[in-house]
Amino acid sequence: MNKAYIEFRDEGYWIAGTRVSLDSIVYAFLDGQTPESIAQPKG
Repeated sequence: MNKAYIEFRDEGYWIAGTRVSLDSIVYAFLDGQTPESIAQPKG
C-alpha cells in the first residue's frame, strides 16, 4: 500500500490532511530553521 504524504490542491502542494503548505516548510528550512523547530506548533 502506497501512502501519499503530499497533495496538490488550490494551485499548490500541501502536506496531506493538513493546512500546511509544502513551500512554507521548504522556505523555513532554507531560512536556517531546524526540522525540529519547523515541526513545533506556533502560538
